[in-house]
Amino acid sequence: KDIPGTSTVSPGSSKQRAPDTESPSGTGEADYCRRILVRDAKGTIREIVLPKGLDLDRPKRTRTSFTAEQLYRLELEFQRCQYVVGRERTELARQLNLSETQVR
Repeated sequence: KDIPGTSTVSPGSSKQRAPDTESPSGTGEADYCRRILVRDAKGTIREIVLPKGLDLDRPKRTRTSFTAEQLYRLELEFQRCQYVVGRERTELARQLNLSETQVR
């Protein structure tokens, strides 16, 4: 069944962006929303409305792979004090060769 104001998904694709259109109710939804059509595991096509500010094309950041020693030290510090801040965080980051954000 076609949904007014959306595009169709070809059989080989799993996701396609639909055009940004104003909603039939005239609420101005197109000003801040983005519609995409997604085919689920059963083959059903569903429409999802997302904020336009959500950057779906941006690559995800890679997860930090900690060494066994880094994990051991971080877990020890966490057991001692769950919130490492200030000089302690700076020093621990320097010792483990990590950024302060990674230590956090």
